[in-house]
Amino acid sequence: MVESSEVVELVRPRRGHFDLGTGYHGDLWLDLDALFLRPSRLRPYVDWLAERLSGHSPDAVCGPMEGGAFLAYAVADRLGIAFLAGYRSPAVMAGYRLPPVPGGIGGWRVAVVDDAVNAGTAVAACLKELRRRGAVPVAVAALLALGEARAMVPARLGVPFYPAGTIPSRAWPARECPLCANGVPLTPGADDGRSAPPAGR
Repeated sequence: MVESSEVVELVRPRRGHFDLGTGYHGDLWLDLDALFLRPSRLRPYVDWLAERLSGHSPDAVCGPMEGGAFLAYAVADRLGIAFLAGYRSPAVMAGYRLPPVPGGIGGWRVAVVDDAVNAGTAVAACLKELRRRGAVPVAVAALLALGEARAMVPARLGVPFYPAGTIPSRAWPARECPLCANGVPLTPGADDGRSAPPAGR
């Protein structure tokens, strides 16, 4: 088993009241870009994720084009299979699209990999697009599962989920945020980092 404490330290968790940029508010902010500053530090995690996914015999690994795509690319390389980038659809807050693939991906077994999964919107959007294109999603893997994501992904999205580490947190649809209801002001996010979920985060 990989040691998850190092990857938690790398993302420099901060507590507060954050607009996560996905229609959700939450009490945790992660500097996800810091994960990819030193790629060699992620090798044990890439190996661990690849080992978990190999049992599902995927033909490709898909990752949302924020930090998740870097990790998905590394896992696909480790497994010697195809990489599919999920690009955010500008017209849809939590929508993703895949670029054309010669011959299509109908029938492909595809795993989705993200850096962190919180509300799960990015992962869910990638799974939806894969199914629309005729692929068969087989599993989701991530460096970090936040809050209830470890249980939520398999229960709601219908695929096994393999997180290398977990961090307690809470997230709510913005209109249902109890922190807003209690008058807690939003905490500014880091200028040089991203919130832990763009969409699935």
